[in-house]
Amino acid sequence: MSQRSYEDPCGAALALDVVGERWALHVVRELIFGPKRFRDLRNGLPQASQNVLSQRLRELEHDGIVRRVDLGPPVSARVYELTERGRDLEPVLIALARWGAHQPAPGGATMSTDAFMLLLKALYRPPAGCAPALTIRLVVGVDAFDVDVTPSAVSVVRGATATVQATVRADVPTLLELIFTDRTVAAAIEAGDVEVTGDREVVQRFTRLFGK
Repeated sequence: MSQRSYEDPCGAALALDVVGERWALHVVRELIFGPKRFRDLRNGLPQASQNVLSQRLRELEHDGIVRRVDLGPPVSARVYELTERGRDLEPVLIALARWGAHQPAPGGATMSTDAFMLLLKALYRPPAGCAPALTIRLVVGVDAFDVDVTPSAVSVVRGATATVQATVRADVPTLLELIFTDRTVAAAIEAGDVEVTGDREVVQRFTRLFGK
């Protein structure tokens, strides 16, 4: 359990006793789409010191939010993953991401790949009277995510296992530009910032399905 407590029986206060410490919910966010090694968590949370991150992981593990597991061959690595109780925090994070998207972002800040994928789930806004259904793969660095869009929701799965209509390779700042500015997929491809295989029109439609 975290060192500080509100000593308040309100459910919200009890929840904050567990995940209210600095970086705690960030750790949960980075594990929403699957387990990670400590160094991968450090890469996703570069502003958190190693000591603070280790402390948050110990606290979250103690409170049953995170657990350590050993992956077998061919990976053979110790990783952190969310427990079922930890996964129950996903709708909380989505609601916070949706609410916080209206706040001005700090200049020069970099969004992690997992934070961006969660933002897609938070800010999905299908056009009125339209029922989009499409599946694309987003490749960011060494990570690949299959994104399935239905009329009611967006599903994001780490890994490249689904049959997709298009694959997009880009960094997070470019993807944010494509979604939240007037920059087109064609312009980004011409500039060399995006690689697309498959149906480009599907990719362009995808970028217009989100809004703050």
